[in-house]
Amino acid sequence: MTLRLNMGEDRIAREQAGIANQKIDAHEDRCSERWREARDEMKDLRQRIFETRTAMEQGHRRLTGWVIGGQGSIILLLAGVLLSKTL
Repeated sequence: MTLRLNMGEDRIAREQAGIANQKIDAHEDRCSERWREARDEMKDLRQRIFETRTAMEQGHRRLTGWVIGGQGSIILLLAGVLLSKTL
């Protein structure tokens, strides 16, 4: 009788362990998928930050170029006005 009871309990324990392992595997699969999605989102975010920084740097260079070019034009204009007054 004890042997049969232990065999029955053993079968139930194995079934419960199998169900628990399935739940663990399903949970790990979901976590793995979420981790993959989070990693992909981080890659996309890094790329957008890089593109934004690049665009800002290019805009800053253009603005700096315009300011320097404008100052050069003003200096040439003033030099021309001063030279025309002296002649």
